[in-house]
Amino acid sequence: MAVTVPFVRTLFPPSSPEKSEADIDVLAVKRAVSRAGFWPWQEFDQAYSEMFARNGVGKFQKAVGLKVDRVYGKATHDKLRAAKAKDHPGEWAFDATAIELMKRAKAQQKPKEQTVAEELARFCATFDGPYVWGGEHDRTLTDDSVHGGFDCSSSTSFALFHAGLLGDSQAHVSGWFKTWGEPGRGRYITVHAASDHVWVEFTVPGMGWARFDTSPHGCGDHGPRLRTCSRDTSRFVHRHPRGF
Repeated sequence: MAVTVPFVRTLFPPSSPEKSEADIDVLAVKRAVSRAGFWPWQEFDQAYSEMFARNGVGKFQKAVGLKVDRVYGKATHDKLRAAKAKDHPGEWAFDATAIELMKRAKAQQKPKEQTVAEELARFCATFDGPYVWGGEHDRTLTDDSVHGGFDCSSSTSFALFHAGLLGDSQAHVSGWFKTWGEPGRGRYITVHAASDHVWVEFTVPGMGWARFDTSPHGCGDHGPRLRTCSRDTSRFVHRHPRGF
């Protein structure tokens, strides 16, 4: 029976479009791969390097019959937690130290929704186009750009679409958002909607309060921008994406 070890996240080599920041879960994986006999152990090395991906994870994947993609995903994790240590008969590749590191990494892991909200706020900060009434209310959002001319509802639609939260690929009018998502304020994202205006509020720990809004209300010029000055919310219906 395989030893119980939490799976924290998928790890990608630097050559992948995805990123794997160094952390203690990488150290735990390196320790286990080393104990399984596929990587020379080096303490305190928390980087998922190209060399480790190729000569550690890749060789382990080949040895256990998995596709050699050098990505440490759930299938590779399950094989590794079932592997025995090469030079320690009867012991698991994941020893008590590696398991404890994985448990600590799991406990420190941000909720997926928080990560998505952080990425969405950063995306909203890249908008720099002008306010255009009716702008980008065409057939699809798939060909739009943060440099285009949006109004409040099309910019909100595009931002949520980019994060996979809108539900479709069409730009919707402000009033439509009064029944979108779930009722009430969200933990990380709240959409404030009225018949004539809609905007997004971010309440993400560690990032500070912000709103994505075409109306300045004392913060910058007109157009879709990520702003840090507040505005009244009393006339709006508050909605949020499920889980956020």
